[in-house]
Amino acid sequence: MQISFSDLLALTSPLRVLYVEDDVVLRENTIALLRDLFGEIHEASDGKEALMLYQEHQGNYDIVITDLNMPQMNGMDLIRNIQIINPKQPIIVVSAHNETEYFLESIRNNVNGYILKPIDFNQLMETVYKVASLVKERQEKAKNQIQLQEKIEEQNQLLAQNSQTVHEFLTIDKVTKLQNATVLYNFLDTFVQDHALTIMLYNIDNFSFINQTYSTDFADEALFKVGEYLQYNLSKEVHLYRYNSDEFVIIFDPQIINPEFVAIQIQAFFRETPIGEYEGQPIYITLSCGIATAQNPALLLPNARIALREARMRGIPNQYNIYNTHDAFLKQTKIETEWIQKFRIAMEDDRIIPYFQPIIDNATGEIVKYECLARIEDDGEIISPAHFLEAARRSGLMSNLTRLMINKSYKTFSGQNVAFSLNITNEDLLNSNFIDFLQAKQKSYNIEPSLVTFEILEDIIISDTNQIPLNNLHILKDMGYLLALDDFGSDRSNFNRLENLGVDFLKIDGQFIKNIDTITRNQDIVESITTMAKKLNMPVIAEFVSTKEEFEMVKQLGVEYSQGYFFNAPLKLPIHHEQ
Repeated sequence: MQISFSDLLALTSPLRVLYVEDDVVLRENTIALLRDLFGEIHEASDGKEALMLYQEHQGNYDIVITDLNMPQMNGMDLIRNIQIINPKQPIIVVSAHNETEYFLESIRNNVNGYILKPIDFNQLMETVYKVASLVKERQEKAKNQIQLQEKIEEQNQLLAQNSQTVHEFLTIDKVTKLQNATVLYNFLDTFVQDHALTIMLYNIDNFSFINQTYSTDFADEALFKVGEYLQYNLSKEVHLYRYNSDEFVIIFDPQIINPEFVAIQIQAFFRETPIGEYEGQPIYITLSCGIATAQNPALLLPNARIALREARMRGIPNQYNIYNTHDAFLKQTKIETEWIQKFRIAMEDDRIIPYFQPIIDNATGEIVKYECLARIEDDGEIISPAHFLEAARRSGLMSNLTRLMINKSYKTFSGQNVAFSLNITNEDLLNSNFIDFLQAKQKSYNIEPSLVTFEILEDIIISDTNQIPLNNLHILKDMGYLLALDDFGSDRSNFNRLENLGVDFLKIDGQFIKNIDTITRNQDIVESITTMAKKLNMPVIAEFVSTKEEFEMVKQLGVEYSQGYFFNAPLKLPIHHEQ
């Protein structure tokens, strides 16, 4: 191998060498050669002196060059001691021809290079070049390893920061800086049911007035102040959350704190304390409150919601109401019994009719389809499903209602090239005759399945206990019908199931559309759903769009379609379409 001196010098000049030789003349002559190659050379006259130097400058020698046959400590003993300290130390052995036994042992000890006595300059250059190349390679690897480790540390720090950011995003409300509904649900899900809890559900009275009269910034500041004032009035044993929109939840142990005392104290505080000023005038608010106590955490929020509703029904602000199991049960039972009877009579009298609400293409403003919605006609009054759907379920007539709506809607759109959607339920999909009924109706009314979308709720696709509904949904898809998931975001379904099922549209739950132009959390939720849906090529429909501001916001967030009272209330007859 032909090596230029300049190439060799480029490798060796930064290196530090320990040279060990007991022959004074040979040592001086060799050092004279080595000084032209290496940046720094330390010399020793025997193995013992060399080991002391090595220990003193531990880790600082790039190469050790040593004779083998030396007094006090020979070269092999020196090599063994050095390798105990640093197993990867590059070593060159200087050996005479008659030191075969030492030479072979040095091979067994992984020595990196050999120079024969008398020293030949060309051989010296070749050996030094080889070992110096090894040193450079190891240094570069070590440098790369350090850089890699630094990058890993940077990534770990970044991940830790992002993890903290994501955790705060998921658990801390942006406006009030309080823990959010996710943390509340987790608390209730993991609470050990060994004693009762009390929950207080607070709602700001007429908060929409603040939003409409003052700026949204002022409304956000008001929410922050409400959270701050609630914390001020509560002890450390109490858990406080911003629950939803203008609602706050307080949870505590009723054995430690009296709920009515808390309610009275908070009412009095807000009655006397403004939450801010607008144009120099103090602004006051009031809060209504529903209180519920139960040992089963799953009952707390529903019961508090009932109590809050009753408090607000009094028509007087700043009221609290305690959930009474006996009274609420009797009232609810009486109402449900009345509606079951009304629904049965409406079915018998054929007073259940479809109304048609347009679904709008947000980009063009044109009607692309209609949702067929059940209504009861009662002496000129049009009754919405909110009153009778639960009655239909409890009376076992839900499937009858679906079939009636399919029959009348198919008749309305018979032979027309108009798209429309209908709601179907788990009960319909469990019915073995449902598919046969559908086939008969589409043939009878000349309905093209690709124009019909069936809207389902999330509970159908998240259930793993019964596969019949899912199997029937796949049959509907094979027949050419489209599927839309209604009220998306209100339950626990995931996008993987939607994709596997072949869902064609997502309809975002109306609770996230209401006041979306002013509620940042709702904007974040809708934007996240829309972004993921686009990746799966699932168009998104926003329900309950009531104002121009809400419509502009859902368009801005990438939602493709909208329906709601901003465009049209449900119509008795669909707007005429050209054939």
